[in-house]
Amino acid sequence: MSGEYIMSGKGVGENDRAYIGTCSLKAADTIYEVSCFNSDTRHTYSGKGVLLGDQLSTVIGDTLRGDHAAAVYAGEYLVVYRLSPDNSMKGRWVHMTSGAHGEETLTPKK
Repeated sequence: MSGEYIMSGKGVGENDRAYIGTCSLKAADTIYEVSCFNSDTRHTYSGKGVLLGDQLSTVIGDTLRGDHAAAVYAGEYLVVYRLSPDNSMKGRWVHMTSGAHGEETLTPKK
């Protein structure tokens, strides 16, 4: 699970565009350090994750400014991924204050 991933996703809103980027997952004791860079917004979202069976749940946010809020908000998104046999992960995300949501895939970098 620890490693570098290619990220791709899309929100379900009619004005949401597909996005791409990279994610880094690093095991730290029983949790994961998570850092994802969205190439389209040029933001880095970081936070923590917990692995339970084949499910990784993360809380991440932009530590500079939130997407949907005027103030700094470090825990902006909940993202839940399910690990596939090929080590990719398919997930769903929700924004904590606006309710915006979508889907995302992490594919291991080769």
